[in-house]
Amino acid sequence: MRFTEHDVHECRRLMIGCRHNQLAIGDLLAAEWADGGEALGEFCERVGLTLSTAKEWRATAAAVTPALRTLLEHSGVFVSYTVLREGARTRGGQVLDPGYVKLLRLIEDAKAAGVDRVNHATYQTVLGTAPPLAAVMDPAARDSDGVIDYVTEVHHSPHRDELVQVLVADDRAIRADLAAEFDRRRAQQAEQKAGRRTEPPARPTAKASTGAALVAELLALAEQSTRLAKRFPRLVQLDVTQQADAAVALDELDVFMKWARQVTAIRAVGVPAQRRAQCETATAR
Repeated sequence: MRFTEHDVHECRRLMIGCRHNQLAIGDLLAAEWADGGEALGEFCERVGLTLSTAKEWRATAAAVTPALRTLLEHSGVFVSYTVLREGARTRGGQVLDPGYVKLLRLIEDAKAAGVDRVNHATYQTVLGTAPPLAAVMDPAARDSDGVIDYVTEVHHSPHRDELVQVLVADDRAIRADLAAEFDRRRAQQAEQKAGRRTEPPARPTAKASTGAALVAELLALAEQSTRLAKRFPRLVQLDVTQQADAAVALDELDVFMKWARQVTAIRAVGVPAQRRAQCETATAR
């Protein structure tokens, strides 16, 4: 048994109603009293909202101007709240789609092609927030809701072939960049081993708060992690206090990694097999 077009129409009608309500609540949360964290927290508890959801709805409502809301009502192209939320998200302190310029272009493209919707997966791909091919192909990563949602939408999308092509092209570009970087490091290590260079070349001092400065610090951190792996190649026994301290440190490192990927807009990718082999060799010594 299959759903009917009436089912689709009714569900979209209800979802448009949800979109209206979420934006209206977001407008309410833009009131002056909601600027204070204490008042907003108390309000959320009273109405059954989480603080993070309240902030998300407020940010999305602020981004969706009255003019855009009117356009959405009369465009004939269905756009869910989830899509609007995606465009209002920030990365590195910048809104992903300022003024929804890219979304408006997708709406026009859909109308021209006779397509009645802009789905989340298409918008993610255009914004560069779609999961990488490595995650899509990894059975473990596919267990996450974000990857499952993306794969399902792509599979049923009228733009499925184009979306897959973009995924593959992005993956090739990422792998080429990684391969070039690994080759550079291997050549550097070979020179050091041959005695032609006793110390790693000093990196040029970068101006604070620049991309070069962040990359320099990340490379230094990566080198430090490699040295740690060589110093502690096997299972390390920890007492209860040490386990607690290590757990806190690892949690902080997890937060740091998520932050670093966000501000640099770098997606997580699978490490090439030859690089994994080098790491395994290093840690087995």
